[in-house]
Amino acid sequence: MQPLYLLIVAVALVALGTAEVMNDFSSCIKYFFGEKPPTGFEKTAFPVPEEHLNENNVPECLAAYQQSSPAYICQKIPKGNQYYFATLYDRGRRIPLYSAYLVQKGKPCGERPGFFRLEPQLIHRELSAESQQIQETKNIIKNYNNRTGCNPRFEENRETHKIKQSQAFDDDYNDAAKQGYDRGHLNPRQHHNQEEFCDSTFTFTNVVAMNKELNNKIWNKHEIEIKEIMESHCEQMYVITGAVPDNDKKVNNRVYVPSHIWSAYCCVNNKGLPIKSGGVLVRNNNNAQKQTMTVNKLEEELGKLYNQEIKLIDGCQT
Repeated sequence: MQPLYLLIVAVALVALGTAEVMNDFSSCIKYFFGEKPPTGFEKTAFPVPEEHLNENNVPECLAAYQQSSPAYICQKIPKGNQYYFATLYDRGRRIPLYSAYLVQKGKPCGERPGFFRLEPQLIHRELSAESQQIQETKNIIKNYNNRTGCNPRFEENRETHKIKQSQAFDDDYNDAAKQGYDRGHLNPRQHHNQEEFCDSTFTFTNVVAMNKELNNKIWNKHEIEIKEIMESHCEQMYVITGAVPDNDKKVNNRVYVPSHIWSAYCCVNNKGLPIKSGGVLVRNNNNAQKQTMTVNKLEEELGKLYNQEIKLIDGCQT
């Protein structure tokens, strides 16, 4: 009986260890109205970039080996005691397709953390379930390599290479800044009033290359308007904000730039019933004009851009 017991415990520990990057959003389903995530995006993601396996190397040593795209991320941070929001991440394009979260009432947080975190489980599912700063991520990879016999003489086993293979990082967005793009948050810090929730938004899986003019003017104003609607009308507000990739445009020849930014919200009363909803769509350029529309209309517009039926928020027609 003891071996069976130990096996059950081992399986349970593995399940807990892979709580961040998962096969669905079941662990952070509360961030979707009616506990129903959007549909249609799964077919739009690019596959995990293939990597050549050198002779005598171990397949399990490769970053994102046998992983699927998109990745379902229930966002966590070190010392955090919960999941803070949900992200659908396009591994092939190295950008988030959308982030879903709840807007918090009250004054936004103070200082920014001054860094962006990485997602170790995008590299190997056995790694940390919390997003980490780059040096800690490298240490985690190094320990994994030592534990599993991944020889660093192969370039594809080295820490920096594995990070670059699996996701966007600082170098990509430093290059983006030279081309006039900001690190545009899909889930913005100003929609939260608790420090942990604010800090959790500073991960590369929650940002896209957003036109600087758009980010600082039209989109910033939109985020303020959403917070005002929450404060004056809602008991709770569900938001999903995403980016439509431009397949012809990249930064650092690695990370895809969005052609459009979009967002949809569902405002509910103290009984959890929807009382207000809406959507916006805007091109990711200097001359952007925000288009305000119903959620249903936004779904139609995204369907045209993706050439794929899209459903964002089911049951929140107001």
